[in-house]
Parts: sequence; C-alpha cells; structure tokens
Amino acid sequence: MANGPVSGQSIVITLPAKAMVFWSATAQATFMQYVAVWAISPSGGPDVLVFQATGTSPDGHSPANFGTGAFSTAAYGTTSFRVQVGVNGGASWQQVLWQETPLDLSGTTLFESFDFISEDGTDLDFNDTHLSLQWFSRLG
Repeated sequence: MANGPVSGQSIVITLPAKAMVFWSATAQATFMQYVAVWAISPSGGPDVLVFQATGTSPDGHSPANFGTGAFSTAAYGTTSFRVQVGVNGGASWQQVLWQETPLDLSGTTLFESFDFISEDGTDLDFNDTHLSLQWFSRLG
C-alpha cells in the first residue's frame, strides 16, 4: 500500500549501503516539474545533492522523460537519503504518493525500487511526475 499523500518537500528513505541506484523521472504536466535526491550527512553536516532534474511534458499531457542516471550509495557514506518532488525548481512542493517495492524469490529479495508519483494541482489524479529509484539487491 502506498504512503501518503505527503508533502514532496522532504521524504526520507533508506537505501542499501553499497547499492548502485538507477533513477528516472517522467513528467506529464504543463508546470515545470522538479525532483531532487539528497544524501543526509551522518555527521549532522549539510546534506549533499545527489541529483536534481526539471522538465515538463511538451504538450502538457503526454508523458516525457526528463532525467535518468545512476549513483552509488557507497560514495555518500550514508544510507539515509531525502527525496524532493515539486514544481518550478522547488518553489512549491507537490502532494506525493510513494512506495517501496521488493521483488522476491523464495524469500530472498533480488531487486527493489522506490516509486514516487505526484499531484501538482487539485484534480488528485497523481499523474504529474513519476520518479523511480531502483537497484539490484546483489551485485555481480
């Protein structure tokens, strides 16, 4: 079952310590969509930006990818990350539904993902932004 809706300003998630995480962001809206992921400093220092992306649908209702990439959680020395989903570079925050989904075989998790979908208006269709973070549970 999905979590939320919650504010897209600060959604804290835990990722595995040595994961290669792949991400993609899709917009289906006329407003400029914004996503960012920050590594939360374990020492209490400032959070470190992992990635951010902005984009919009060319016609306001057809899905369009506005960012893809990958990062290693080991490079940040933390398993705590903060996700942001908003509009106009984070000028305002959207309502977000999100969920972590493991894919298991015989009780062993092989692959996991976090998916975030957002609502930037009032129609509550939650189809304005989709951000996916995904990783294999075992490397090699």
